[in-house]
Amino acid sequence: MKIMRYGAGILLFALILTAAMIPAAAWERDDWLEGSDGYMINNVIIEASAIGVSTDENNSSNTSGNASISIYEWKNDAWTRINGTKLSLNNTFSFTASDGNYSVRAIDFRESGKFNQVRLEFWTNANVTNYGYVEGGHSNAEGAGRPNLVITKVITPSENISVDDIITVMIYVNNSGNYDAKNVTITESYSEGFLMSNVTINNTVNQTINRNTNSTYWVYQLKAVEPGTKTLPVTNVTAENAVGGKFEYQSNTVTIDVSDLAALTFTPSAPSGNTVDYHTRSKIEGNITIKNTGTMPAQYVGIEFDLPSGATVSGSDITTTGNKGTVYIDQIMPNNQKVIEYSLSATEAGYFDVNITYNYTYNNSSKSGTIQTVSYNSISNNAIETLMDYWYVLLIPIILIAVAALFLWKRHREYKF
Repeated sequence: MKIMRYGAGILLFALILTAAMIPAAAWERDDWLEGSDGYMINNVIIEASAIGVSTDENNSSNTSGNASISIYEWKNDAWTRINGTKLSLNNTFSFTASDGNYSVRAIDFRESGKFNQVRLEFWTNANVTNYGYVEGGHSNAEGAGRPNLVITKVITPSENISVDDIITVMIYVNNSGNYDAKNVTITESYSEGFLMSNVTINNTVNQTINRNTNSTYWVYQLKAVEPGTKTLPVTNVTAENAVGGKFEYQSNTVTIDVSDLAALTFTPSAPSGNTVDYHTRSKIEGNITIKNTGTMPAQYVGIEFDLPSGATVSGSDITTTGNKGTVYIDQIMPNNQKVIEYSLSATEAGYFDVNITYNYTYNNSSKSGTIQTVSYNSISNNAIETLMDYWYVLLIPIILIAVAALFLWKRHREYKF
């Protein structure tokens, strides 16, 4: 029993070793070759020369002979002899190329006219994408090398970009090499701070780019949504040559400076004094500080006082029309501020809420921005209470007393005389 176990183990080991040494029969062909001709498989040429043929006199159907075999592989844009041997009938020769293992076996010889021929069987575990007979051998064949793809990413505009701007991204692929590129696939990643908004050209999958060809393969648009210095990631490209060799490429990177827009802060101060003790024609003083904390000028800043009936506003820069008080500022530069001083007063008794709003547009070259509006109650949560002036109330009895005193004084003078 032990002998049987050991024998089985040795047999299994021998089978594994044999399988490792012999290429897997992934692809197999055979063909007749004349002297100096070859058979091309991917980037390998198996070339026959000096073919000798002999016929067995006892069995004329069994022809034997020998042939000199040379193995060439396309390397660095040239055919390089990597191996060679002499094959007799039913002899096998194995070798390794860059894409896999190969075997060639002489399975027959014959005389054909003035040239001798050998029938060779080809066997490889490489992924075969290109094969065929080559008259004249390697000197009349061209191998498949690496396509020279240059990927260029270009954006328009390339400067003076701010939030909400749209940029156009164009991806060009230039094949300046000597080999066509097949199954070209373009993969793009997007940087944070942008949103894709439109795609106009999208030739990004399984393209064939011939040698000496330069084309646009992807055009899309991005919208900038946040400020800062942004780097668009590289564009990744994969391609194959004519015999299935795979290659990878990358584009240039693009850095974009995205500016913020004008950003105004609206800071009203609380009106002076106790707002519930003001009388008609009394004035409540206040001011508004507007500061541009953005990186772009704020254009055409407008401040509006929405006044109820019976209330007025005044100030050196304030224009009043009806129940509206307005202030216009042509421009506030970044890191600059403007202080607007105002006075509120009432022409009649009552409670008044005064709302102040402002708006502005930002400008980037010739680009107009959206209107921003903020509401603010100028006296926080208090209403303006105005009462009739007390001295009006006191004036009437004073006048009556004065009239009575004058009358008594005159009568006293009359009785005296």
